[in-house]
Amino acid sequence: MNLSALALAAALALAGGAASAAPGDPAATAQPPAHRSAKGVGVVTEIDAKEAVVTLKHQPIPALGWPSMTMPFHANPPSLLNGLKVGQKIAFDTKEADGLPEITAIRKP
Repeated sequence: MNLSALALAAALALAGGAASAAPGDPAATAQPPAHRSAKGVGVVTEIDAKEAVVTLKHQPIPALGWPSMTMPFHANPPSLLNGLKVGQKIAFDTKEADGLPEITAIRKP
């Protein structure tokens, strides 16, 4: 088997179910999104402890290509929300996830 055939076989194996898609079908070339991580700074605008979601007005996060905005984050673990107050400025670690982005650590800036 030549190198091109090996590369194609490896790509199809990694694609899993997409390998059975028809040629030309966008699903055949779709790749799952990479889960990127970054650090940010923001102000707590809302806390939903029941759903483990905190809404932050954050500064730009260049590592993710995000401008300043207000957005919800899932807290993982939910105990990260313990002691947070609306109006509090925090530094946080975040990662992209399926659904809401996740906050994985919170610090005082």
